[in-house]
Amino acid sequence: MIIEKNKMDDSKKRMYNNYRMNLAKVFASIIIIVLSALITISAYAQDKKDSSANVGDPFEQMLDYSRPGKYHQLLADLVGNWTWKGRHFSGNSNPDSNKVVFEFSGTLVRKPFANGRFFIAELTSGGLQKLQMPIQDGKMKKVNAKEIRTEGYDNVKKKFVRTLINNHLGSDIQFSEGKYDLKTKTIFYEGEQELIPGMKSKEYEHFIIHDNDHYTIEYYREIDGMNYKATEINYTRAKAKSIIKH
Repeated sequence: MIIEKNKMDDSKKRMYNNYRMNLAKVFASIIIIVLSALITISAYAQDKKDSSANVGDPFEQMLDYSRPGKYHQLLADLVGNWTWKGRHFSGNSNPDSNKVVFEFSGTLVRKPFANGRFFIAELTSGGLQKLQMPIQDGKMKKVNAKEIRTEGYDNVKKKFVRTLINNHLGSDIQFSEGKYDLKTKTIFYEGEQELIPGMKSKEYEHFIIHDNDHYTIEYYREIDGMNYKATEINYTRAKAKSIIKH
């Protein structure tokens, strides 16, 4: 009888110990879940704190994210009339062999839209500098080069955006996005173009702001994994008498 009693006592002790171990595991799991929830809530609250938009009504947030900010001001400072001189290069990936093959010049007018949320820039080449513009019925027409670009800053993507159309090559609307580098005062745009079905090429635009009266745009293209400078245009703010009408 004593032996059987001892066995029952040992069995109760084992059951009690197992119960304590299981209870400890449950408490540990609860603590982990609570801590994870607190961390998630804290991170969410921080994200909300960092957001520039109002918390609450989605429409109010849309309005706030639509407002021009400090990056829009970089483009606003370039509103006005400009003269420019450009150079086309031969297209060699070796800078020493990438020679200038054509020089051209003209004017540009940049205007604000939606109170400085977007900007529209219209470029025109000057003088006798003509190019062949493809028109209907397989014909060509000699015209001055024209280019229209829209510029802005996407507050949601936190990127500069620009579109581009011209009267020379391409029936597409070129679209690029870019980041601003404060040290070099440069917007680095990246995009892709497909002028012939299946022949896509990556394009890079370096929009270098020297000051409010001077900026440079450098166009680079990637072919077979190699980048080369295709075009460089230097812009100078025009005096009133320097504007040429076309």
